[in-house]
Amino acid sequence: MLFVQEALEQSTHEGVAGYHASLYPAGKLVADLTAGIGADLIALAGRGPALGFELDPVRADYARHNVSVHGLDATVFTADCLEGDWEFEFAIADPARRVDGRRTLDPSEFEPDPVLLAERFVNLRMGVMKLSPLLPDDILTSLGVGLEFVSFGGECREALVFAGSEAPHGRSAVHVGSGERLTSSDAPVGASEPAAYLFDCDPALVRAHAVGTLCSRHGLAPLGDSIGYLTGPDLVKSPWLRSYRIRYSGKGDAKTTKRALRDLDARVFEVKQRGVKADPARLMKELAYGGSTPLSLALWTDGPSVRHLLLEAV
Repeated sequence: MLFVQEALEQSTHEGVAGYHASLYPAGKLVADLTAGIGADLIALAGRGPALGFELDPVRADYARHNVSVHGLDATVFTADCLEGDWEFEFAIADPARRVDGRRTLDPSEFEPDPVLLAERFVNLRMGVMKLSPLLPDDILTSLGVGLEFVSFGGECREALVFAGSEAPHGRSAVHVGSGERLTSSDAPVGASEPAAYLFDCDPALVRAHAVGTLCSRHGLAPLGDSIGYLTGPDLVKSPWLRSYRIRYSGKGDAKTTKRALRDLDARVFEVKQRGVKADPARLMKELAYGGSTPLSLALWTDGPSVRHLLLEAV
């Protein structure tokens, strides 16, 4: 394969590209409107007919080459995707979010313009736009009828906006590794005290406002005012969660927590925090103790109070 450094840095991981391709019906032509060096185009060509648009002639040439070295075929036009008529019913676009080498979250600086893409997508059977999950909800929801946050490798990799006559509606999170999808819902009232286990939520689940759906499924509750920490009496295994047994719960006081470490013959090897501004390096120094059992320190809030948890991964 051939690469342009900036294009490679912005390209879609092959696992996520495979998920993108799975959104479209086999055998139907799909257009990649922002082909780049061909990451999504390769996945699309692997499932059926595909074509690409790329303004930069070098990247367009590389996309053609990269598709061909995979033993696949796709036509790549060195052209602006917004010019001319569209002879296809399905499309995907990943507008560039860099200006002069710097990242931007101003949609008016994206290329091509997401608003212009959205206007064209409504006439398709389905158009999918890949955008940053850091964009505000009002911007994302203004561009389509469906919104999906994609989890891959433990990260919220992207927000997908859907438009068109066959586009899915609503808001959800999808876990690429497992294929699980959870729709958004209201979160239940938070628990003021932890139960036996703490669960750290996948960021895509949190971003999709789907924590309540998972809580209802497994009998869990948010912990205090934290965003993304759940608690429950029983161990839950889910691709959306990292599970921990709570070994100690107490106030957010380093001296008290250090005594607990001595009692547990344990040491802190990482500091986890959600909604708490703390200096992890300073905390690690204050809690330095050479116990034999490695534990995580989690900081959480209940009203104005900061609390400590010592956690053992399970």
